[in-house]
Amino acid sequence: MNNNKSSVYLACVPHVPLTKIQEEWPVEANEVFWQSYKARVEELKAFDPELVVIFGGNHLDGIHLKLMPQFVVAHAAVAIDDCGGWPGQLNVPLDIATALTAELVGNDFDMASSHAMDVDHGFSNPLHYFLGDLAAKPVLPIHINTISDPRPTLRRCRQLGEAVGRFARSLNKRVAFLGTGGLSHQTDFVFPQYHNAPNEDVRDYLVYGGEKGPISRESWRNGVVVGMDKLSHDIVDGGFRAPWINESWDRKFLDVLSSGEFESFDSWTDQDVLDAAGYGGSEIRLWIAAAAAAKACDETLELHQDFYSAETTFAVGAGVVHSKLTSTGQRPV
Repeated sequence: MNNNKSSVYLACVPHVPLTKIQEEWPVEANEVFWQSYKARVEELKAFDPELVVIFGGNHLDGIHLKLMPQFVVAHAAVAIDDCGGWPGQLNVPLDIATALTAELVGNDFDMASSHAMDVDHGFSNPLHYFLGDLAAKPVLPIHINTISDPRPTLRRCRQLGEAVGRFARSLNKRVAFLGTGGLSHQTDFVFPQYHNAPNEDVRDYLVYGGEKGPISRESWRNGVVVGMDKLSHDIVDGGFRAPWINESWDRKFLDVLSSGEFESFDSWTDQDVLDAAGYGGSEIRLWIAAAAAAKACDETLELHQDFYSAETTFAVGAGVVHSKLTSTGQRPV
């Protein structure tokens, strides 16, 4: 194993479908968000990564309760045409994915792997904004279960990120890490848990993903599109303000994340997160894993909060965290 350091870049951004729905809408409340996001896109372009490692989550589109692994490394992946996402084949380097999975298993992580993983907007939304063409760069998608009970502990997500970062460091490549999702928001009215599904038809879909019961994948996705479009218009038109956004909790999370003291999250329980930030707040696992990976890959890396607002029209506490680069795309000395 080569111990030379890789060049590293990190960005943590939302993957909320409303960004795509509202992309062309002139919403003043979102202007600073897009300025921050587009600056991160330009940073990644300047960095010119040889590998992009993205920590994302599936929203009951490609992975269902028939088998819900906590962690999955994709050995091959295609993005579906879901609400808020962009379809297309991802350029997953099989040799790296295989080596990473073996490394993680060898270090006592009980990883799942997929040679045909369907990914949804939890991956394709940020990949579209950062890369344009989903296959433009080699991408290593790592799925963390954030949607369904029970979820992995924040401690284990941190440890996974650190292990991925140590592996990435051995590659001697320019590696960009992307954390996606969050912050505080509610998802259970769109993606219910098994125990509180409104009826057996929905429960069948949650388990079988359209393979059994009257709800097909197409009708499920169409229902999500209708619901998200209505929510988006209601917020922009001023008739609804998302009550689940918890600004003080979001800012606390961002402060801890930016400090680099990731072990502080080890004591945060799943119930703590659900109570404070809703089921959507569970996606902070993706940020923690990505930041821990980047820091393990380069311990000198510094994280910066560039944006936070509880007032966008995206129905989430919207934040942006990143590592700064020089104009040449190298790490600051």
